[in-house]
Amino acid sequence: MPERTAAGDKGAAADRASSGILLEVAHGFGSHAGKIRDALLFGDIAGQYLAHVVGRQLVFRNLLGGEVGFAAEKGDIQVITACAASRDRSFLAVCRSAMERCSISIYELGPHATNRPVQTLEELHGRDGPVGPLSAVAFSSVSIASGVAEDSNCRLCVSSTGHYAQIIVLDWRLNEVIGRFMIEEPLTRIAFSTLDSDIISGTGPNTFELWLLKDFTSSPEESEKLESKEMITLQPVEELVDHFAATFMDHAWLQPANGALAICTEQGAVDIISSGLDVEDVEARAHADVDPVPYFVCHIECPFGQVLAGLPASCIQSFAGGFVVAGAQSHIAVWRMEADEGEAHDDLLGGPSYKHDCTACLALGAGSAVAELDLVGSRDEVYAAVGFENAYITHFRLGILRAGDVVPSSPATLPALEMRSEPVEDLPLIGGGCHSGPVSNLDIAVQRPIVVSACSQDGTIRVWDYQAGECSLCWQATEELTSLALHPFGFLLAVSFSDRIRLMEILAKDLKLFSEINIKNVHLLRFSNGGHVLAAAQAKVIIIFSTRTLKKVATLRGHSREVACVFFDPLDKTMVSVGEDGKVCEWSTENWSSINEYGVHGEALAIATAGEGRVWAGVAESEHATFRSFRNGVYHQNEDIVFHSSEHISSMDLFSRPSEVSILAGDLAGNLLAFCGVTGVLRTTTLGLHDGGITALRISSDGHTVATAGKDGSVFVLNADGFTDSQLSESRRQPMEVVMINRGDIQLRQDEISDLTAQIAKLKTQLEENAARLQGELRARVEEARRKAQATIQSLRKLYEEKQQASTVKERENLRKMKITEALHVASADDEEKAYDKRMRADADSYVALQAELREMEAKFEQNRQQARWDMEQQEMKQEKVVQQRLSEKDAKIQTLKDLIAFTEKRFDAMFDQEGMEQSLEISEIKKKNQEELEQQHLVEYKLKKDQDMLVRALDMMEKDRDRIAMEQREAGVSISNLRSEAELMKREVHSLKVERKERESTLRDKEMEIGTHKVKVQTLKKFKQVLDFRLREVTDSLKPKEDMIAQLHLQLSALEEEFEKQLEIQAQMETVLETKSQQVSDLSAEVEKQKELIRQRERTIFRFSADLHELATGGEDTRNWHIGMKRIWRTHVNPEIFNQDEEQSRPIQELGRQIQVMERKAGMLNLRVRSGETTSKADRIHKAQENSLLICELEELRIEKKALMAQAKDLELRIRLHQQSEEVQAKPIEALPSRSGSEAKSSKQALCDLFEEAPECQRTPMKGTLKKGHLVRPLGNTEKSGHKSQEELRSKKRFLKQVEKTKMQLTEQRIRQQLVPTELQRMQQRKSGEPSVVLSESGSSSAPAGPALAVVRFGSRFTPGSSVDSLP
Repeated sequence: MPERTAAGDKGAAADRASSGILLEVAHGFGSHAGKIRDALLFGDIAGQYLAHVVGRQLVFRNLLGGEVGFAAEKGDIQVITACAASRDRSFLAVCRSAMERCSISIYELGPHATNRPVQTLEELHGRDGPVGPLSAVAFSSVSIASGVAEDSNCRLCVSSTGHYAQIIVLDWRLNEVIGRFMIEEPLTRIAFSTLDSDIISGTGPNTFELWLLKDFTSSPEESEKLESKEMITLQPVEELVDHFAATFMDHAWLQPANGALAICTEQGAVDIISSGLDVEDVEARAHADVDPVPYFVCHIECPFGQVLAGLPASCIQSFAGGFVVAGAQSHIAVWRMEADEGEAHDDLLGGPSYKHDCTACLALGAGSAVAELDLVGSRDEVYAAVGFENAYITHFRLGILRAGDVVPSSPATLPALEMRSEPVEDLPLIGGGCHSGPVSNLDIAVQRPIVVSACSQDGTIRVWDYQAGECSLCWQATEELTSLALHPFGFLLAVSFSDRIRLMEILAKDLKLFSEINIKNVHLLRFSNGGHVLAAAQAKVIIIFSTRTLKKVATLRGHSREVACVFFDPLDKTMVSVGEDGKVCEWSTENWSSINEYGVHGEALAIATAGEGRVWAGVAESEHATFRSFRNGVYHQNEDIVFHSSEHISSMDLFSRPSEVSILAGDLAGNLLAFCGVTGVLRTTTLGLHDGGITALRISSDGHTVATAGKDGSVFVLNADGFTDSQLSESRRQPMEVVMINRGDIQLRQDEISDLTAQIAKLKTQLEENAARLQGELRARVEEARRKAQATIQSLRKLYEEKQQASTVKERENLRKMKITEALHVASADDEEKAYDKRMRADADSYVALQAELREMEAKFEQNRQQARWDMEQQEMKQEKVVQQRLSEKDAKIQTLKDLIAFTEKRFDAMFDQEGMEQSLEISEIKKKNQEELEQQHLVEYKLKKDQDMLVRALDMMEKDRDRIAMEQREAGVSISNLRSEAELMKREVHSLKVERKERESTLRDKEMEIGTHKVKVQTLKKFKQVLDFRLREVTDSLKPKEDMIAQLHLQLSALEEEFEKQLEIQAQMETVLETKSQQVSDLSAEVEKQKELIRQRERTIFRFSADLHELATGGEDTRNWHIGMKRIWRTHVNPEIFNQDEEQSRPIQELGRQIQVMERKAGMLNLRVRSGETTSKADRIHKAQENSLLICELEELRIEKKALMAQAKDLELRIRLHQQSEEVQAKPIEALPSRSGSEAKSSKQALCDLFEEAPECQRTPMKGTLKKGHLVRPLGNTEKSGHKSQEELRSKKRFLKQVEKTKMQLTEQRIRQQLVPTELQRMQQRKSGEPSVVLSESGSSSAPAGPALAVVRFGSRFTPGSSVDSLP
């Protein structure tokens, strides 16, 4: 019986490497917040690194760069039960436990940090027995113990649970136990005092105690003790037991160190306790053996505010100058030390006092409780790491909690408590989140780097991108999930619910419903390896569905109880299923019939097969678990691998290669088991991953990526090596876009492809020519559309400026009205002052009239305030109407321009974005001007208020002389203060209205941009469809008469000339604007004149060339001697020196291109700021464009196949006609025809071949019905017996041959014309756009000289009526 490879004293990596198998964790997604103590900690004092627990692994994460590392442990990795970091973040302690074994690993943090522990403590057993699982751990934080100096981080305190629950204090550097104390109740938090390392505090659900380490007194048993000090319990605090009895959740020593600590309770209160040791008493303890006496300091009933009274507090942490309390419903409260500490206190034992700073709710927690909290930093900059019970982890700066508006929680009872009015949002989410419950299902894609997992507890489906190392998609289900399966190609997901199966498409940010299958009680889904079938287990029945048609293919019945696992072999030839009854059924995928049935002799939850009757299963028995092998239903006991009963295999996957088969299995203890070479030399290894059973695992098709999911809610992605022959680094590949296909049809499709390859090759040349011609026409239309769009943009810009001017005029009118109102206020104030002086000098009875006038003035002020508010509202409504009207006008204009704008290139988009930025800058400048005017108005108001204050002071001086009206003057002062408060309220309302207006304007701009992008996208798709239809019409109409083609070319050439003239006018306008480049513009003008002269010269050359060519074609010369005339034309008209002048001719165009590139770079710099907000929408558009491109490609392939079939049909029809004609000729009573001699036929054939060789642009494929494999079709009949023919028959045969030759030449002329005209048009368009034109021969001969066709292409830049195109034969 082969034994399992053990990982004992040597490291796990070394054992795995020695066995030829390497498993290393690449990514871990999950959180243990709330499950163990301090599962989330900062790794440095600056808050840039984070250490958190995922399953059995310890993860080190860089918060700035996103890098992730994992701790490397020696031996089998055990379950993590507690963590703690030193106060200076230089060391990290991790407690692991398994059964009765426990160990502590110390990691070094900071600049010398490594992923391997610097010290491992394992021997922690005492005289009373094993220690038990460790529940809490803590580092010492001060360098003083009982007044004696020592290392600040050398001590470590741990607390255990179980029958032998105890506290152990040890020196981890020396691996020595300092003290040990047996406890009755387990502790959840343990900590050293911040003043003396001999004082230790601990809290449990029902206990809070303080311990003191003291030297042993002399006794006979001193030599038998293993510890150097004894631990005694200090006096309990009576207030905690009698008055404030509660359930203790957490505690923390306060900073700066003053001997006090804070305790939070489940009832929501916070108690502050003093250990009885003050700063002055630390040095005295070295000389006086006096035990400190703890005492109660204060009780905070509502740390979160009166509104949240009774909210349970879960954890508490302190920082320099305060502490933070976290509790249920994602709330966090910050308390800070009062700044004024010099005031005398009535209670000498009170110490520093704390006040509430703020209370905030973190939106990321979604109402769940805060389970983990850690703080680092200084007094001013404090960073917090928070872990929620929903498994979300975030980090932030503590100062942002006060960034929003705060409102008093209860002014009557707690006036100092403040709480944010809205939850804190936009906090970073570590890893994109994770599952908050056990992961029930998991699957991996073959062609995409994604893993999909489902959790039935939180009802979410998550898509993990293991290349990016984050959760890219989270979908919340509205009903209970039962199972899922991912298609091997990674684009289709099958999810089962209680009453149906949903097939969903995986998009960039969402899951889109594709189809549904109505079937109930499906608890297991699995796709085949090829993806063509889907197996669904419904109780004890397996139903097979076709992925293409979504119809049921077969129903498999063979189990008496529920089906536990379904597995396909690597070639999809067989399927194996195992039920809870222990029965294994093998099915054939060809006809879905049963091949074999047998039992596994126990309970099996997972099974795998490699085909050909080889099956492996994990079987659980009463005493142990076994990994068993079966061959054709026969159990091979000698190949069993035996495990502990707790390591029963719960999931399994298989990787096969020709030489051997490897199996990965996960057990109920959370271990990943690898069996490599089960069909040969067996190699095994084990890796501990999850804190609980592994529910699902998958291995990629290349054997280098493994994904696991467990009951702890964690998902791991591992890099594997040793399962395949290729190296790990060579196997990584990019995701592929694939099409769904059955593996059984691949060979048939390959045969069809090989048959169609020859037909496709014949059409390649014609497709390339059509593509070039269409590209030229497309560019011309794009330029025309761009010019029209530019004019439209100018008109829209003018309209926008007019609207902006109108808005500015209205704002100025409002300011003028406000100034008039203020002037009226000032005048009324002066009148009031004069009237008041007169009344003061008059009798006391006039004061009643003064009061009446004051009330009247208040009424007027209130009326003016209401009027101003009404005016502001009316103005805002008018502005909104104007904006809505402008939007409707823009939408109407855009709708009218839909059919005019074609494809817009990248340069046009950049220019449009630049103009938008300029408009936004102009708007911002106008707003700044308005803001400056408002500030000036505020200064005027301030001066008026200052004058009003001076009047009040003058009135106060007069009140001293008038004692009998003192009470009335105080009332007048109160009314004035009320008026001031109302004025302040009005200012705040005005400011809020302005802010709201800015927000609405920004929202409108964003909506305009989104509408524009969506409309451009719709237009692009419509125009692309139109272009495809246009291509089809152009191909079908390519054989029209040459007169229509010439007329069309004349129209296009005239349009191009007009466009060229317009470009010259635009260039002239640019020359007038750019004064600094006048010399450069003059050079360009001279160059333009040269180019015009060169064009005229080339036109004359073209005319002479066309005349010679026309004379050759119509001169009556024998066609067999045309090659001589063509060579003469080549020597006469072709000048090789002209081919080297393209570089000089393109200098002005290059200069213009350089200027355009400079403008493009400037526009790109501005566009980068705008594009940051458009990343999400662009990703969606790219994904949809890819889907559209796939559909378009399929449409293009179908059209190509249609064209090929049509061409074949035409060819066959022509062959049938020729065959019928030959039969008719042979049927005539003609015995022979006169023929040329063999040398003459050969010379004619050679002349025609030379003609095609010298015309590089001419297509070399044989004419339909004319040439075949490079030979002419011979005349029908016997040429040797031509002497027996009559003269009439000979003349008719000669006329027939002349007609055939004429038809040949017409076809040749037409094909040459079809090839030369689009090439010439493309070259002219390239010269117009400033791109150098290079026309190459398609004949493939680089050494042969260019023929007359090339001469036409090189020299022809402009055509006129009667030019060379009309003169072609």
